[in-house]
Amino acid sequence: MVDSFSMENEFDLEKFACKQWIEANDEMIEHLSEFFSMFSNPTRLRILLLLSKKEMCVGKIAEILRMDQSAVSAQLKVLRHLNLVKAKRHGRYMRYKLNNKHVKNVLREGFKYVLKISQ
Repeated sequence: MVDSFSMENEFDLEKFACKQWIEANDEMIEHLSEFFSMFSNPTRLRILLLLSKKEMCVGKIAEILRMDQSAVSAQLKVLRHLNLVKAKRHGRYMRYKLNNKHVKNVLREGFKYVLKISQ
């Protein structure tokens, strides 16, 4: 079980990096692994990047990525499953956006890392 902590304060990763915590939190580690797997698909990354700028409907995302709407919808369903994106109905259309700033931070940190190692 994770001690209560505020996500707004500095996050101390080291408190999770011990044998006792790792052994007692298999489920949390499985969730983290599933979370990171969402970033392993190039299409999902492209969708997350688009949504990091503004909310969009499936049709607009499909148009930009030159994909079928059904394929985009399938990827959005996967992203919604882990609460990386959320949807809101606007008339006949569903508009999608990143669920919170933490998703954008993961993208930002990933890009910073990739840019650093590719220099």
